[in-house]
Amino acid sequence: MTRADKLLLLLLCGACMLAGCPEIRTAERPETAECPETAECPETAECPETAECPETAEPAADTADSESADGIPGRRAFRLPDVPEALRDPADRADYLALHYWDCFDFADTVLLSCPEITEQAFVDFLSVLPHAREAAAAVDTLYSRAAVRSEALYCFIGLGDKYLYEPNSPMCDEELYILVLRALTANPRIGEADKLRPRRLLETVSKNRPGDKAADFEFLGRDGVKRRMSHLKAEYTLLCFYDPSCDECGRVKGRLAASPAVCGMVGEGRLAVLSVNVAGDSGAWRDAAVPEGWTDGCDVGERLVRGAVYDLKAMPTLYLLDREKRVLLKDTSVGRLEAKLAGADF
Repeated sequence: MTRADKLLLLLLCGACMLAGCPEIRTAERPETAECPETAECPETAECPETAECPETAEPAADTADSESADGIPGRRAFRLPDVPEALRDPADRADYLALHYWDCFDFADTVLLSCPEITEQAFVDFLSVLPHAREAAAAVDTLYSRAAVRSEALYCFIGLGDKYLYEPNSPMCDEELYILVLRALTANPRIGEADKLRPRRLLETVSKNRPGDKAADFEFLGRDGVKRRMSHLKAEYTLLCFYDPSCDECGRVKGRLAASPAVCGMVGEGRLAVLSVNVAGDSGAWRDAAVPEGWTDGCDVGERLVRGAVYDLKAMPTLYLLDREKRVLLKDTSVGRLEAKLAGADF
């Protein structure tokens, strides 16, 4: 059975978990380890130029670290665990798959770690399993505990976690799952204190201003030279748009917001207050830029929002939607999600 067939069964299994169809079982483990003939990196991931699976090696039976006659490591494949047939409940099967997902993976194999068609794709598939598993936190702990036995493996999976769960342009960006990764890293006794410094800092940052939390208040300088506080804005909803005047994407997003019927309509009705905040400090570019009608535009003169990590501003622009009490409804959201929310899709 090819890896493509196994992945298809994995996805079908995930769909059946939602539909409650326990009769579909996970694929049996192949007798030999084979790289997929047409292996591709995930759509969001670019293959490193120097990280390629060997093309000339033939697979050896039942081993992932064999070598061909010319000394080139044999083709490798990711093996899924066999889910026991006795587990009939979809949730139990999802938990088993998540907890045992990495059982057949050799974290000491540095060639395997540098082969994105296998390791990176396996990580992406693992992320797709976690939403169906009740034991997602334990499964993430298991992964990073095993990876911690070798520094190359640890840094590989730290990088993959950042790339897919934290980078704003990743379609799989998921703060809740990323928090599980950071907690696993900071709590793992196998990981040295030096390697825990960055996860601790990031965990503190991403834990701020989460949906349901009251948004951190801050002071800004208005275009008229008067200092005001965000909390003084009075409206049913408040949209915070953190931006940099020199950022082209910021200009495009602000243009979309200014032209959005949902945004403009609620601003005109007085139900939505829009506060755009220049986080790059006072400048001529900021003072010369046009401000959409009905918006409040301000500047964080001392750049305290960024320097103090008051908000998680890993990319520009960053949008937050708050309710009347300044509780966070949407964090680091897109224009599309914002418009859907304002249109009443999730209210």
